[in-house]
Amino acid sequence: MNKGKRHVLLLFRNRYRSNRALYFAVFFACMGLYLFLYLGPADLVARLPQWPPQFDWILLAIGSIAFVIFLFRMIASQIPYVQCTETNFKIQTPLYLIVFSYKRVQGTRPNALFEIFNKDKVSRREARFLGRYAGQTALVVDLTGYPMSLRWLKFWMTNLMFTPDGLGIVLWVQDWMTLNRELSDFKDKWRDRNSKKDDRVSLSPYARMLKDQ
Repeated sequence: MNKGKRHVLLLFRNRYRSNRALYFAVFFACMGLYLFLYLGPADLVARLPQWPPQFDWILLAIGSIAFVIFLFRMIASQIPYVQCTETNFKIQTPLYLIVFSYKRVQGTRPNALFEIFNKDKVSRREARFLGRYAGQTALVVDLTGYPMSLRWLKFWMTNLMFTPDGLGIVLWVQDWMTLNRELSDFKDKWRDRNSKKDDRVSLSPYARMLKDQ
């Protein structure tokens, strides 16, 4: 099957790269302190504030959780992408694959992020995040509907992948021009194939036989 390029979704890449070093630092600090308490010189350990040994598991728990979050954010920043195929275009989120039919696509248009999202209509956290990339361009795909409920889609794709009116999705990729061209080309080919199928179905069996000769 013919496929387009896999375009990395920058929303996920940039979001999951932020604070990644912080989680690793917490993991390193907790594990380092835990090992120091057991392997460090006794005279230095004795100078530390008294720490009940029965609470050592807290250091392990905090360090383990921080490492899991760090590992997840590192992997999740690499997984998400959008890709066109002959029958649909798909969006791979960190944990879920969502498929959109070309039948739902009304059109595409490039927009700067600050033009798509009004700071007064997003959360403070989202506004701070957008503030760093507001001038970058994303491709907006206007749709006639969604393959599942909008609330369920937002659970996997986040609010910043949907236009404020809920009528389109926002694809923030590095090469939006190539993605725009691929969406247009694959959609046109898909419609041509389906129109030919419809024309063939509308013919009588005898007419189809003559057409094939």
